[in-house]
Amino acid sequence: MNISDLRTKVFEEIQSVPDDRLIELLEVIHSFRLRSEPVSSPIQLIMQFAGCWNDLPKETYTEFLNDISQRRQQAFQERQNRETRLS
Repeated sequence: MNISDLRTKVFEEIQSVPDDRLIELLEVIHSFRLRSEPVSSPIQLIMQFAGCWNDLPKETYTEFLNDISQRRQQAFQERQNRETRLS
């Protein structure tokens, strides 16, 4: 059976699936496709986010950086406090 015939058979089977099961079928097909794609390296996965904050207004970005800095300082202080209590 060639690829064209195989695709035709798959489409015929899809046409016979009841409407209330189509979402389930879509999820199966989608997960199957994802598993057959090549695995990205960690660098490729990280680089997908490169530039994702470029369109943030400067004020929002500044608030975001300040919030991260405050949270890191708070987490570091809490960690120091826990370590001091254990000593």
